[in-house]
Amino acid sequence: MIIQFPTPYPDELLYSVIARYHIRSGNFFWKHTLEDLFGRRTISASVFLPSGIGSLVSRLPKKTSLNERILIRNHTMYPFYTVFLPKEKALSIFESMISDDGKKIYMQSGIMASSIVQNKYLKYCSKCFEEDLSKYGEMYWHRLHQLPGNLICSKHEILLENSKVPINSSNRHAFILPNPGNCNLTKERNARGNLLQLKDILQQAEFLLEGQYESQPYSHYTEFYRYHLVENRFASINGQVKQNELLEAFCGFYSEGLLKSLHIDVGKLDLWIANISRKHRKSFHPYFHILMLKFLQLDVGNVFQTTSFVNAPFGHPNWPCLNFVCPDYKRNIIEEVTVRSCEKTKESIGRFTCPKCGFSYTRKGRDQVQEDRYRYNRIMDFGVTWKKDLHLLLEKELSYRQIARMLGVDTNTVIKYKQIIIPKGTQMNQSHGENGVVKSRRREWVQLQKDFPDISKTELRKKSPAVYTFLYRHDKDWLNANSPEHQKKKTLNNRIDWIERDEEIFKKVQKIANDMKNNPDKPIRITLRALGDGIGERSLLEKHLDKMEKTKAYIEQICESEQEFRFRRIRHVIHKMKEEGESIKAWKVIKRAAIKKKFYHEVQELLLRYIE
Repeated sequence: MIIQFPTPYPDELLYSVIARYHIRSGNFFWKHTLEDLFGRRTISASVFLPSGIGSLVSRLPKKTSLNERILIRNHTMYPFYTVFLPKEKALSIFESMISDDGKKIYMQSGIMASSIVQNKYLKYCSKCFEEDLSKYGEMYWHRLHQLPGNLICSKHEILLENSKVPINSSNRHAFILPNPGNCNLTKERNARGNLLQLKDILQQAEFLLEGQYESQPYSHYTEFYRYHLVENRFASINGQVKQNELLEAFCGFYSEGLLKSLHIDVGKLDLWIANISRKHRKSFHPYFHILMLKFLQLDVGNVFQTTSFVNAPFGHPNWPCLNFVCPDYKRNIIEEVTVRSCEKTKESIGRFTCPKCGFSYTRKGRDQVQEDRYRYNRIMDFGVTWKKDLHLLLEKELSYRQIARMLGVDTNTVIKYKQIIIPKGTQMNQSHGENGVVKSRRREWVQLQKDFPDISKTELRKKSPAVYTFLYRHDKDWLNANSPEHQKKKTLNNRIDWIERDEEIFKKVQKIANDMKNNPDKPIRITLRALGDGIGERSLLEKHLDKMEKTKAYIEQICESEQEFRFRRIRHVIHKMKEEGESIKAWKVIKRAAIKKKFYHEVQELLLRYIE
C-alpha cells in the first residue's frame, strides 16, 4: 500500500494523475513508480483506456474515496468510447480495464477499426493551463481536450494545440505531465467559422464523458433513428429512408470544414449515413451519433430514453367522430385508423370510420396541434345516420340551404345526395299530382304577390319559404315566369377623397404595425396582407394602394422579407430567454424560433452576437 496518492482534478486523465504521483514520489525511474502503483513493471502508459486499475485501487491508502468505478468513469475515456456499444461489450471492456491484461481493450472498443483516427499528440488549451496554475499550482491533462480532431476549447473558444507529448510514446511506461517545455503557453489562436456548431458537438461529447447514460442494444438505435427520420420526413411511414434527400440535407447542415475538423472522411458520408439510418448491425463512433442527433435537432440524452418509438402521424387513440348529426359528434370513439402514403406527396393519409354512425373521413399530413384532430380533408362515406336524417329533412320540404346548415355540409352536397337517395321524378310521380299540391302552391304564390305587390321576389320568398322552396324544386319554370321582375338597384356615384382616405388608412396601418412589432407573443410577419387583415381593409390595400401614396410608402418601408422575419424571430426568442433568466443556447434559440435547417448558416452571425 502506498502512503499518499494525488487527488484527481476535475476532468483529469488517470494518465495525468499517475504522472503527478511520479513527480511527488521522487522516483527516478518509471518502473519504480509502476511497481509502487501496480505491483508490476510491465503496465503500459495508456492515455485513453488504461488497464491494471484494480491493482492500483488495492494499493491506495485505506481511507481514500477512490474506487475502480470512479477512476474509470471520471478519469478515463471509457464513457465516451463505450456508451454506444452493447451492454455486454461495454462491461467486458470495464472488466479488462480493472484487470492487469488490457491487450483486447482497444480492439473491443472499436478504436483500432474506426475510420476516425486518433490524435498523435496530447492536446491542451493555454488558457485552461493558466487557470490550472492559478487554482492548483500545477497543470494537468484534461480529458475533454483529448477527443479526436482539430477541436477548440469550448470554454475559451480558442483552438486546442498539439503538445510535444506523443500519445503512443516510444517509452511505453512513461507518464509525462504538461510543462512549459512540451507545451507552448504563449500560443493562442482564436476559433472562427463553425464555432457555434463545434461548441454544440463538444457539449454533447462532454455529456457522454460524464457517464450518466446506460448502453442500449442495437435494436434500440434502429427504432430510434427510424422514428425520428419519419418524424422529419426523411423516411416514409413504413420506414423506407429517402437516402438522397437525407444526404443532401445533411451536407447542407454541416460544412465540409467542420466535418474535416472532426477527422471525418467527407468522401464516405453517404456510406455511414446510409448505415446509421438503417438496421444497426454494428456500433458507430460517438461522433456519428452526435452529428446525426444534432441534425435531427436532438441531444444525446434523447437517444438513451427507453420509451417505445412508434410513429403516430395522427396521434394516439381514440379519435373523434366528425359527423355533425352523430350523437357522439366530436367524441373520441374511433379506436383504429388505417394509414397509407400519398402517391404524389408521400405524406401520411389516415382514414377514420365511426363505429356507430358509419361516417368515414380522411386526414392528410401530420398533426401539428391538438386542433388538427378535428379537421378532415375528404369525406369518404357520410354513413347511415346522416343519410337517414337527410331523407327526413327532404320530406319536410325545407330549403336546401336549411338542410345543409342542419347537416353541417354545403348546399351542393345536399343536392347531390338528394338525387342519389330520391331519384329524379319519383317524388313528383308518387307524392304530388299536377292537379293537386302543385296547383295549390301556385295559388298561394299568386295570392302572396297580390297581398304584397311592391316587394321583390327575394322578399316574397322570405314571407313564405315553404311555398317558394316547393315550387323551386317541382315547378321552377312556372315560378320564374310568374314572379316579380328583378329590380336593379340604383348606385350612387359618390366620389372618394383619396387624400383624406390616405391619411385615415395611414394612421390605422401605423398603429397595427406598431402593435405587431411590440407583440409579446408569437411574432407575426409584417406583410401587406397581414396589415390589411389587421385593420379590416385588406381588399382596399390590395386593390387601391397606388391611390394612397403616404400609406404605400410606409408599407413598402416596414414590410419584412422572409430573412428579416427570421432575424426578428431570433431576437424575440433571445429576448424572452433573457427575461426568463434562461441560458442562451444556439440549438434552443433555433428550435424555438422555428428556423429550418437550410437557414442555419444565415442566422449564425446574428446568434454569435448574443451567445456567450
